[in-house]
Amino acid sequence: MDKISHWLANICCWLVIPLMAVLFTEVIARKFFVRPTMWAMDMSYMINGTLSMAGAIYALQQGAHICTDFISQRWPLKIQGAVNALLYLFFFFPGIGLFLWFSWDFAYKSLLEGERAITSAWMPPIYPLKLVMAVGTVFLIMQGFSEFLKNLYIFFRGNRP
Repeated sequence: MDKISHWLANICCWLVIPLMAVLFTEVIARKFFVRPTMWAMDMSYMINGTLSMAGAIYALQQGAHICTDFISQRWPLKIQGAVNALLYLFFFFPGIGLFLWFSWDFAYKSLLEGERAITSAWMPPIYPLKLVMAVGTVFLIMQGFSEFLKNLYIFFRGNRP
C-alpha cells in the first residue's frame, strides 16, 4: 500500500501545473483584460480538492499527520506501537469509516442527480469531485490499514519494519 500511496502522490502532484495554469489565466483575464472567467474558480477548487485528498493519503504514509509522538516519544518502541495501533483501531478507522459512509452516499446521490455546482453561472458537474472524495477516502483507509499493520509489527517485534 505504501508504494500505491507514493505512486498516487507522484501522479497527483502533476495537478499543480493545471491548477497554476487556471489561476494564471484567471489573473491575466481579470487584471489585464477586465474579463474574469466563469470557470476558473470552479476548476481551481476541484483540482485543489483532488490534490488535498491525495496529499492526505501521502501525508499519512510519510508520518506527517497529527499523532501522539509528542507524548509517546520517550516510551519504549513496543509501547509506542501498541498505543498507535489502538489509536488507529478506536479513532482513525471509526472516524474515517464514517467519513467514507457519508462521502460515498454524497457522491452517489450527486451522480444520480447529475448535480452541478451552483457557485458560478458556468455550473460545472460537481459529482466528479464528490467521487474523488469517496475514492480518496478508500485509499486513505487502505493506507491507514498499512500504518496499523506497521504498528502491530513494532509492537510484536520491537523494531520498525
